[in-house]
Amino acid sequence: MTSQKFSNADPHLPDLSPVSRDMLHEQIYEMLKRNLMMGRFKPGQKLPLRGLAKSLGTSLMPVRDALQRLESVGSVVSTPNRTMMVPVFSRKQMQDICTLRTVLESTAVERAATLRTKEQLENLGLHVADICRSAETDDIDLFLEANYHFHMLIAEMSRLSFIGQLLEPLWMHVGPSIRSSVPNKALFQSSARNHQNVFDAIARRDPKAAIAAIQTDITEGYNF
Repeated sequence: MTSQKFSNADPHLPDLSPVSRDMLHEQIYEMLKRNLMMGRFKPGQKLPLRGLAKSLGTSLMPVRDALQRLESVGSVVSTPNRTMMVPVFSRKQMQDICTLRTVLESTAVERAATLRTKEQLENLGLHVADICRSAETDDIDLFLEANYHFHMLIAEMSRLSFIGQLLEPLWMHVGPSIRSSVPNKALFQSSARNHQNVFDAIARRDPKAAIAAIQTDITEGYNF
């Protein structure tokens, strides 16, 4: 994987790449949502409508619609001059996000440890390898992408209905804050170790150990 490139239209925005005209509104919404969850925007970062539209190669309307949908779930907020911005959450709010993630992801990993398939375990191992490599190379973009895919795959492995829909808003809230926490050598190394422990517990079908490991990962990330 390569590091995230930045748009020529605005040096502060990720290069989101033009999208096709088919289902344009939904594609743009999904792209912005994914970039929030993967921490490619920072807390407090402005999201200028024209800059995003130019980066995406589209008109203003579908971008405006996508931002309004994100605003409805609190993943972006409007500034006094009506520019959209990635929210900056208080310590209390971040602690609440941590609590909710702990409840949901503990339940998910408990089930994943018993229901996982061999193929899913292999794919999970690839994400762990990327996380460990990111710790060795201080590659923040590799870390954020692998971290996101790791946790979302565990949700999928749990086979819990609606788990992804419940986790996505929380990850849109926490993703930008993860970027603000890293690169941090201690956090990189701690995260790599925690993800390896989660993987090992799932591999040996040990739900209790998997819960303990993922709770450690979530709370240590919050503490940093």
